[in-house]
Amino acid sequence: MNAPGLDRRRQQFGNIAFTVVVLAGFSSWLASSTSTFDLVTLSLMVGLGMVYLGLGTWGEQLLDRFKSPWVVGAYFAAQLALGGAINYFSLGTAWLVLLPLASIGIERLPLAWAVFVCAMAWVMQVAPLVILGGLSTFSAWAMPFLAAIVFVAVYTRITVNEQEARARLDAANQKLRQYAAQAEEMATVQERNRLAREIHDGLGHYLTAINIQIKAAQAFVEQDPAQSRAALENAQNLSQEALADVRRSISELRADPSTTSPLPERLRSLLDETRASGIQADLAVEGTPAPLSPQVDFTLYRAAQEGLTNVRKHANASRAALRLEYAERCLRLSVTDDGIGAGGTGGGFGLTGLQERVQLLGGTLAVQTAPGKGFSLMVEIPRLASQA
Repeated sequence: MNAPGLDRRRQQFGNIAFTVVVLAGFSSWLASSTSTFDLVTLSLMVGLGMVYLGLGTWGEQLLDRFKSPWVVGAYFAAQLALGGAINYFSLGTAWLVLLPLASIGIERLPLAWAVFVCAMAWVMQVAPLVILGGLSTFSAWAMPFLAAIVFVAVYTRITVNEQEARARLDAANQKLRQYAAQAEEMATVQERNRLAREIHDGLGHYLTAINIQIKAAQAFVEQDPAQSRAALENAQNLSQEALADVRRSISELRADPSTTSPLPERLRSLLDETRASGIQADLAVEGTPAPLSPQVDFTLYRAAQEGLTNVRKHANASRAALRLEYAERCLRLSVTDDGIGAGGTGGGFGLTGLQERVQLLGGTLAVQTAPGKGFSLMVEIPRLASQA
């Protein structure tokens, strides 16, 4: 849809063009050597011209307001009759006044009716020549008049097509701006979710453990000062680990993959933390290790971290196994334990955030658990997403 200001400018330009063409037609009549300027003819021409010009400049506003076919038909019928009368009383010298009707018809009417209006405008141009000069005059001027009508019609059609194309382009650009705003909003939401995942995965577990150690220190500060000091030392160690994890997260997010240590090596570091808590943990790497994109590398690392953290906090397990498989079509990482299991996976934010990470890469996350049967977490990511 065109802007109101643009529609007004187009209408003003159309009125000016209509007026110029009508004045040019009357100038041709006045300059013709065959014209007679008696008072009756002059008054009639002026009256017809004013009515014709008034309908031409103000009638289009009525067409914009009233879309009825009867109004449109009455407008063109009246203008054709007036234009034909002007051309007749000018002895065929004011034929230019009928050209704007061809342009307005092409612009506003369906193709069949537009062609009909153009044909009638041509008839009104040549009719006075046939009446006043016979077939010889008709044969001399019929084709030039027809060429003028065709030129105006074709030029108007090209202009209308260009205007419609611009309107479609403006509408498409508006939609693109809307889509860009929506994409920006979605990117903002995704970034917030990503930061929430980082806070949970990187700091949430450590802060929980630190809080537990500080509460233990407070509980034993009077009864067992040595145990209280040990709890505070554990809290201090955990805070240092949390700081190291933050630095590691920043490094993972910003580092060039070529300068990052291989994923199996960093997984072994996670296993060392698990073994330090008294749980036997093993790593199995199957297939040929290959460079991974930073997103896939980081997601697999977080999956292992989430799984092993849950083993330490909730599983009450004595053994855990971490397996990384470089398969032909995908990458698989699984964490299993022999702990107490659970009746369901629950709605923890850690697993929810990990699920979001995996889905962004086109992968899947599967969790299996049951009371007394341990816990199993498996992540599978397509090879296409894993290419560095």
